[in-house]
Amino acid sequence: MGAALKVAEQPKANQQLARLYDMLAEIFASGFYGSLEVKFEAGKVTIIRKTESIKL
Repeated sequence: MGAALKVAEQPKANQQLARLYDMLAEIFASGFYGSLEVKFEAGKVTIIRKTESIKL
């Protein structure tokens, strides 16, 4: 099945990685100006903090 698996059928770690990847792809595509902080506990993402700056 490989890539054909739905996100709901993937192991939780793969779901987190897929969601993080989607967030990063959106940030790159949108011309985001700011910072993204990712915190891990026991190898799992626990907090993502996105801070956007407005450049004048």
